[in-house]
Formats: sequence, C-alpha cells, structure tokens
Amino acid sequence: MISNHSELTKIQYKSLLLIALLQGLTLLLLHQALEFKWVIAESPAVLFACYSVAIIFPTLSIYGITQQTTRKYYWFISLFTLFCAALGAYTGSQISSLSSDSLGMYSFTYGLVMTVVVFKVLLFSQALIDDSKKCSIDYSLLIQCACHLFITLFFAALFTLVMWLILMLWAELFAAINITVFQRLFYEPWFFYPMLTLSHTLGVLKVRDNASVVNTVNRLIQVLSLALLPLLVMLSSLFLVALLFQGLQPIWDNGGSALIFTLLIAILLTLNTALQSSEGQLLKHHWTRIALTLGVIFLPVYVAISGYGLYQRIEQYGLSVDRLWAIFIWTFVAVYFFCYSAAIIKYKVKWYAYLGNINTKLGLTLVAALLATQSPLLDFRKLSVSSQLAQIESGHIDINDVDLDYLAFNLGRPGNEALKRLQQEYGNTNPALNTRIEAVLNRVTNIYGNPNIEQLDVTTLLQPNAYLSIEQLPLTLLSRIQSYAKHTNTHLFNSKKLDIIAVDIHGDTQKEYILIAHFEYYFEYVLFYQLDGNWLEKSMDITHSRNPFIEKHVIDALIKQQYTTQEPKFKDIIVNGETMQVR
Repeated sequence: MISNHSELTKIQYKSLLLIALLQGLTLLLLHQALEFKWVIAESPAVLFACYSVAIIFPTLSIYGITQQTTRKYYWFISLFTLFCAALGAYTGSQISSLSSDSLGMYSFTYGLVMTVVVFKVLLFSQALIDDSKKCSIDYSLLIQCACHLFITLFFAALFTLVMWLILMLWAELFAAINITVFQRLFYEPWFFYPMLTLSHTLGVLKVRDNASVVNTVNRLIQVLSLALLPLLVMLSSLFLVALLFQGLQPIWDNGGSALIFTLLIAILLTLNTALQSSEGQLLKHHWTRIALTLGVIFLPVYVAISGYGLYQRIEQYGLSVDRLWAIFIWTFVAVYFFCYSAAIIKYKVKWYAYLGNINTKLGLTLVAALLATQSPLLDFRKLSVSSQLAQIESGHIDINDVDLDYLAFNLGRPGNEALKRLQQEYGNTNPALNTRIEAVLNRVTNIYGNPNIEQLDVTTLLQPNAYLSIEQLPLTLLSRIQSYAKHTNTHLFNSKKLDIIAVDIHGDTQKEYILIAHFEYYFEYVLFYQLDGNWLEKSMDITHSRNPFIEKHVIDALIKQQYTTQEPKFKDIIVNGETMQVR
C-alpha cells in the first residue's frame, strides 16, 4: 500500500500534528468522563471502543503515512480501526465491575495485545507490494521496516520523556521562588494530554526526517545481534549438556521453566534481528554457520521441556487466563523453532535463506490469533471458567477451595455467571459457600465498596470441631461476631471458612475465643474476650514470618487444645492514668 519512503509533504506534516492534537483532546475527554463519572463512563464497552479509535487511528496515521500513501491506505486504517473498536466493545462488555482494578487489568491486557497487533499490521502494510497481478509481502522490506519502526518508537518515546522532564523542571524551578502558576498548569490534564501526544508525534516526525541516522542505528543493532547470537546459542547448548547430568527435576524445583522460556524468546528475537539479510551478511566462516545451525536445531528440546513444565501446572491446577496466555506464547515459539528445524533438515546450512517465508506466514497467523483472543472466538476468560467448573465437577478442586475472588474480579462476566451457577447448584446444601458467593457478588455490583451485607450471616461460615460445637457458643458471642463482620471487618465474608476455638488465656474459668479466617494464601486471627459482661475483640498474629504451611499446623494444634500460655515479658506502665504497653 505504501512504500518505505518516509518523507512528508508540508500538508501531511501539519495534518499529522493536527491529528496528534485531536488525539490529545479526545484522550482528555475520556479522562474527564472517568474522573467525573459521565454517562459514557458507565459503559466499559463504549469506553474501550472510544479508546481504541482515539489511539489506533492516529498511531497508524503518524507512523504509516508518507508521500507515497494511497487512498487505499486511508480506507484500510479506517476500517481496521472500526474493527478494533468492535473488539474493544466486546472486551469491555465482559467487564462486570467498573472498579479501577477491573478496568486497569482488562485495559492492560487489551492494550498490550492491540499494541502488538497494530504495529505488526503497520509493518505488513508497509511491506506490501501491490501490483496488477498479485499482492505479496517483501520480507527484506518487512524486516527493515520493523527495525526502523522500533528505532523510531524508542527515540520518539525518549524525546517525549525528555520534553516532560524539562517541563517538570520548569514548574519546580519557578515554584521554588513562589511562582506556582506553571506547577498548576503543567500538571493539569487539559495540558499534559495534548502536550504528550504533540511531543510524541513531533519526535516521530523528526526521527523520520533523519533516515540516514535510523539506517546507521539499524546496522549497529544488526552487528550487535550477530555478536550476541553465537553467545546465546552457546549458552543454550552448554545448558542442554548440563541437563544430561543434572536431570530435569532441579528445573521444576527452582522455577527454571520460565527462565528457559525467556531464553527461547531472546534467541528468537536476536536471531531475526541478526538475520535481516539472507545473503553474505550472516556469517563469514563456514564452520560458524554449521555451529549456529546445530545450535538452532536442538532448540525444540527446550520448547518441549518448557511445554512439559507448563503441562504439569495445568494438570494440577487447571486453566487460568495467565496459563492460557502462556500456552498461546509457547505455541507460537514452538511453531517458529520447529519450522526453523524443518528448514535446517531440508536446506542444511542455507536454512536462513528461507526465514522470510516462515516468518511472514507465522506473523500473519499471529495477528489473526491475537485478534481472536479479544473476540468470542478465543476468549480466555470463558475458557478459564469452563476449566475451573470442569475441575470442580471432576473433584480435582473441592468446592470450598474455589477462589471466588478470582472468578469474580479476574474473569469478568463469565466468572460472575459461573458464581451464580455454583450458588444454584451448591448454595442450598452448603450455606457457608452461599454466604461467601453472596458477599463476593455484592462487592462486584457495588464498585464503591460498602457492600450490602445486612442480609448475610457470617456465622454460617463457622466450622464446628471435635472440641467445640456451634451450639456451645454463647448467643451474645455469635451476635458480636456478626456485628464485627458487618461493621468492622467485612472481609471475613470472603473467607473460605471460619474456625472458632475456645482458649483460656488468663487461667480462670472464663473462656476466650479465637476466630480464625481461612483465605487463599493467608489466615487472620481475632481474639474475642469479655470485659464487664460485654464481648470485645483484638487482632492477633503469629510472631514468626508468615508461612501458611506452619500456620496450618498451629491451627490444628489449637483446635486439639495443644497449647500453653506464658506471662508477658514486660508489664504495663501506668502514668497519670494512661497505660504504656510494650508490643
């Protein structure tokens, strides 16, 4: 659609600056909509769609328009922006809560995916050769555009950061002499949104005006990548030899799968940065090409190792959004290296001459797959919910051990629908689970906190034990626990269960009670005691560093009444009626 020529006419130059200004103003309006809770901010679907349009169309314009840009490119980026807006609307529609945490989590994932997609689409459009016979992608031009794009992006971001820091220095210097007008001005949203978009666009245009500098940096990056590539391949080869003696168990014990995965991605990126040309530039010595070829052909072994580690986690805990993303990335890394190995087997040491065909096809497939993840076709939230429900139905996960917060706040609308389904299936026979689900759903629907918990009964979470039944507890104590949960610590409603243990701290006939709340990764302890006929409470803690495994043993011992007491090491000091305590 467009060539790699980066020069602009004066009209295009001014038009891109105008687009940047309009982008800043649009982002300002969306910021104000969230800040002042306008009607548009009540719909995450509309918000995501608007942000998609405000960011994607200007980005494709600023980075893609040149003197050779045709009308087709303008139609393409317009339709593509509308398509991405539709995907954004779908992603936003899956958000069940308008809390900042939910919006932030969804927007980060969606933003990261769309950033990769937009820049890859931009690269493919720049490398597209459209003649009268057929359309094809010039790989040498594609890889050159990719390097130029990342160099431009880096220097434009650096220019924007420096511009911002200079303005902050300006504001603080004048504030030091009691002139605060600039400090107020530069921190206002209506100033920094247009300023950031304009400075970023100006940085992009200035870098594009100096193509010779970009070409020089690109050659430098290629030379450095060529120097790093043998080192990375040697590292992978030596590590593979070490595995033959050490075995795989240390990898699983020390979290080495993630490091192997990082090594594979580093080799993949360095390899393609170094091999921008399929001729002569690769390696001058034949033996070096052979060594590199042998190193690359064994990389699928690492892929298999990291894949097995990922499989073990999924087999044990089921699918989650994070694990699905890990599967997604692993799949593409695996396909890349298996294709490279197949090329080596077929073409021997000249395999790198066929990288272009492999990378182009897999790159287009990657774009399509990334777009599918933001659509109903490959929604990781729904897949994760299905996996969690299957784990429950098969008995791999006990219904009382389900992470309700994860379903409610990490899996959006599908997660909330799953919670309601669990409530219908198990709520009548499991009052404690019903109370926990009700509390979580109340927190989801009330985004400003203060969940409506007046109808919930925290005592349904209390677990009897062999040494104390619920019927033995004083009614006044149960009433105090309920009041404490409703008005002081509503987080108790989210606990998996509550243990109540009778203890005798003072060595008299009057009992105290320790309430223990079980959460996903930690415990909370509250002591209830009587003073002048009234029940009061104080928080408790274990003196050693938090360790759930140790704490479980402590709780079991407490339930079995296997404990002793000791006098405090330091007595209280009374001064003029005030008490000083050593904690």
